[in-house]
Amino acid sequence: MRMKGNLAAVLVLLAISGILVARSLEDYTSESSALIQAQDWQSLEILMRQGIREYPEREWLHANLNYSLREQKRFTEALIQAREMRKKWPNSDRSASTLSRALTGAASEFYQEGKYEQCLKLSSEAIQVDGSESSYVWTGNALRKLEKYEEAIAIQEEGLNKYPTNPWLKPNLATTYASWGQKLEDSHNFPEAIKLYQKARELAPDQEYIVFRLGRAFRSNNQYDRAIEVFSEGREKFQGSEQFSRAIGYTHLLRIRNSLKTESNSVIEDLATAALNEAKKNKTYEDAQYLVTAIGEAYTHTQNADGLRNAVNVLERVFSDPIPLWDFYGRQIYILHRRQGPVPASIKEESLSFRRKAMNAYESRHSRRPEISGLPLPLKNRFAVWAEFDGDFMTHTGFAKYCYDFSRVDENGNPLRPGGKKLQPSDYWMFGEPVYSMTRGKVVAVIDDQPDNTDGNYGRQGNSVTVESLDGTFAFYTHFKQNEVKVKEGQQVSPGTLLGLAGNSGMSTEPHLHVCIYDANWVSLPFRFKPVKIQNASGSITTAEPLKQGWIVEGH
Repeated sequence: MRMKGNLAAVLVLLAISGILVARSLEDYTSESSALIQAQDWQSLEILMRQGIREYPEREWLHANLNYSLREQKRFTEALIQAREMRKKWPNSDRSASTLSRALTGAASEFYQEGKYEQCLKLSSEAIQVDGSESSYVWTGNALRKLEKYEEAIAIQEEGLNKYPTNPWLKPNLATTYASWGQKLEDSHNFPEAIKLYQKARELAPDQEYIVFRLGRAFRSNNQYDRAIEVFSEGREKFQGSEQFSRAIGYTHLLRIRNSLKTESNSVIEDLATAALNEAKKNKTYEDAQYLVTAIGEAYTHTQNADGLRNAVNVLERVFSDPIPLWDFYGRQIYILHRRQGPVPASIKEESLSFRRKAMNAYESRHSRRPEISGLPLPLKNRFAVWAEFDGDFMTHTGFAKYCYDFSRVDENGNPLRPGGKKLQPSDYWMFGEPVYSMTRGKVVAVIDDQPDNTDGNYGRQGNSVTVESLDGTFAFYTHFKQNEVKVKEGQQVSPGTLLGLAGNSGMSTEPHLHVCIYDANWVSLPFRFKPVKIQNASGSITTAEPLKQGWIVEGH
């Protein structure tokens, strides 16, 4: 490094003083080669400028000067100098090559700055000058960024035919096909997106994202078998990636959900068996969660409780930790029977037993879980506690042990409006009641499009809001009125922020608010409100203790 600095200093000093040390062309050749080998571009520039003064008609000196400018990222100067050189030697291959390299150097800088039109202008000129490899690379890249996909493909294919060994043209062409496919996928033109992704995969089979997008496009086009096939190939090829296993599980789930609309029970249970076989390849419930959910929904639809039990028994022997599987089964077996009508007492007991076994094991393993206190109420008007912590409702035990159900009531504790007959959600005071945030944080999930149930029926998924706090806990509110959630994902909220209007969506037969706070594993945490005035069988008291079923709470 000291020798480089000394040489540059000497050359600068000589240039300033006007003293020229006579060198032969052989001297310039050997010295410039040494500087190029040492990548001492500043000294090379000084040497070449001196050489040009001595031998102005030697084209290679001008070319090497341009080389030094480009390597110093002085692309504007390099381009000006290259144009002058081209004027001096208009028919020379060397001047053409020098100008082309200066053009593509400047084009690459514009590309990195996101100035794709300027990049395209210069790289297109470079193609006209000498059609170099890099001119095709940057022209194709700029056209892709400008979403001129057909033009980009034409240029990149022309370049690839001309330079079949270029390391960039083939992967860049694959990227163009993939980018065009993404645009078509975003516009829901899945068949054409699939064709483009397939071309991209042929060109770049080792690009993980292309394989994944192809599988995703098949799935979006309801070609579930092909999607599972592609995702399985991806899992085998890219063994360090987890996204393919998750995608396989989610595709099984979507395939089963789609089959519920049209297929026979026999076909649906065959799909459940396929999902079970896939689930057995996983070691944990978390890795197989989509598959377990798919199995549960399939057997719930076919009303096959024994099929559900057998599948859970198989997975209990496979998974390293069966605790979350127990909680899942307790919930799912209840839902399966609830869809048929009133749940038999034996099934309810089985459900509660599995869910409580799961929660007891989890809390024993995580004995220092926090209790959150001092929260404001999510409702401002008088309400009744319909379900307390760890009550005899399936949705308030197990991993959902610390959840409440609230519903607005009048001064007599009646949830119905005058004349209400429990037929329509609007018969209840609670329907349309404002719901407020208990915590400060960011809205991380919103569901808003589910219908409100009528006549005592209920759906699968409720309109809901999830707020993540800085401490990593999640406040969850559900059963909102359709299209009446007032916040958006990513929005910051504070205690008292209006989240939406209460409704009767999801697993709800009467309008109410289901509210919980969960840890990072989505297991509920105990929480308490600020002191509130309540009415119970003994009278009226003020308390911050956990609320009990049947209490009437005066809103804050």
